[in-house]
Amino acid sequence: MFQVKKGAHLAVLIGCILYGMTGLFLAQIHNLPITSIIFYRLLFGLTFIFTLLLVTNRLGELKPGKGKARLLLQGIFVLVNMFFYFLCMKETCFSIAILLEYTAPIYVMLVSPFILKEKIGKESITALFLAITGIYLVIRPEGGFGALEFSGSRLIGIASGLFAGMVLAVIIMNVRVLKRDHSEFAIAFWGPAISCFLMLPFAFEVPFSVLAPNMLSLTFFGFISVGMGGVLTTIGLANLQSQTGSLLALIEPVAGVFFDLVFLGVALSTGTLAGCFLILAAAVIVSYGGSPKSEVDFTNFTNSIEIAEKY
Repeated sequence: MFQVKKGAHLAVLIGCILYGMTGLFLAQIHNLPITSIIFYRLLFGLTFIFTLLLVTNRLGELKPGKGKARLLLQGIFVLVNMFFYFLCMKETCFSIAILLEYTAPIYVMLVSPFILKEKIGKESITALFLAITGIYLVIRPEGGFGALEFSGSRLIGIASGLFAGMVLAVIIMNVRVLKRDHSEFAIAFWGPAISCFLMLPFAFEVPFSVLAPNMLSLTFFGFISVGMGGVLTTIGLANLQSQTGSLLALIEPVAGVFFDLVFLGVALSTGTLAGCFLILAAAVIVSYGGSPKSEVDFTNFTNSIEIAEKY
């Protein structure tokens, strides 16, 4: 049976790199409200996961196990996180939104010892310090955050970002609990599925003439982010301590910076490069330092991809 050493770490890293492409897709989507973007992103991502399992005759893995109420809550958490994250981005800017979203590892490290009985290692504390410093350097606007106005709608945006970070911490920890009774595919599918169902009233809030030009971008956004990225990230988070998973997820803003540089031509400052280096260093520490040795069986997932390619 094929196993990948440190596979859980790799799954989170690859999944978050795919999540880091969000800025590229948002740059191609025009004249759509947040609610419509969220709905169609979820819809097409779910379509990808369902089709993958259908053509590989593995739909049985979507059957929920015990703790269905917690699975329902996961869907609500996913929806709430996305809404407040995008709201923060709209009312402030991407830099502030990503900074506040990724305060999640702080909450996870503070709470997980009590809820999940996870120990806090010296490596995790060191990695957290490096990662948060790196995030600050990556997203720090020219002139510093003091040059930004924090009043009116911006205060709403900041509060939304902080709340999104707290909810993300809950999502990460809840994946660990859900893994006891559900497969990774079930967690990756039903969370977004519940969110998508709750967003159904917003499916047709824009005319088709506005939706049509954005359909291709929305399709790939869902396939890559919710579909591939969601599955891989869930596999990783389900098989790692929540502290380790949340820290590895900080690779997303680094990926976002890389994609902005390569595809959108955004210039990088010395501070940004230094920040990326610190975040990567934090990822190396939690992957090869004191984090638990974990091996994830990728046989089923890789077989699904190989069979799906035949179709």
